[in-house]
Amino acid sequence: MHPHFRLSAVLLSLGLLIAAGAAGFAAGAAKTYVVQPGDSLWAISRADGLTVNQLAAANNMNPNDVLLIGRQLTIPLGSDADGTSSSSPAPSAPASGASQSTNPETFCSTFVPSSGPLGVLPTELQNSPDRLALQPLFIEWADHYDLSLPLLEAIAWQESGWQQGVVSSTGAIGAGQIMPGTANFIQDTLIGEPLDINSISDNIRMSAAFLAYLAGVEGNNPCLTIAAYYEGPYNLGRYGVFQETDAYVASVEALVPEFE
Repeated sequence: MHPHFRLSAVLLSLGLLIAAGAAGFAAGAAKTYVVQPGDSLWAISRADGLTVNQLAAANNMNPNDVLLIGRQLTIPLGSDADGTSSSSPAPSAPASGASQSTNPETFCSTFVPSSGPLGVLPTELQNSPDRLALQPLFIEWADHYDLSLPLLEAIAWQESGWQQGVVSSTGAIGAGQIMPGTANFIQDTLIGEPLDINSISDNIRMSAAFLAYLAGVEGNNPCLTIAAYYEGPYNLGRYGVFQETDAYVASVEALVPEFE
């Protein structure tokens, strides 16, 4: 697989976590959390000092289940928890061994991306007529949503290598690696018409619409927009930039010049 593609060890290892035993928590010590667009079990569990398997077990889920927007999750707490409930989790230290997070504004004010060769498409893309044929779709939807074309193309290359048949271990689909729950948010809230996540044109349109939405949320800051595409805007704002996100942003930022 192309080295630019997202191969987060955390995400790819989710299936292996099914066999891991969930650690015990004090009976009744829990909070509730309502799933927001862009959330993932990984991000929520990390923010609350849990493993994915612990969070999944507390909610009678398989770690690979699709996380639907609006679902209420039970967030188990340690033995010193107060047992109160809240609509969102309280900040907590990352789990032992987990990467630390950085304040988004601080991260993006000091982040210096590496620069890829200007206007020189990735070699694998140059050698793939089928994937090059998708360029008009990226142009169409970037223009439609008044979005940076190089940014849209770079993120899609990072996510899937412009391949619609790619499905991640967590259920993200297609060129933009859109989760089904996020697809529902995009088509119902951002677009207002039904789309097919398995259609290459619709998938690229969803990616463009969501990226344009994120750009608006993040004040058209490219660094924050890329980070929000990876983590989700709610997770980014509440929990900051994780080390995995740092690497993702760096990779996309390096790719953008190649598509200019």
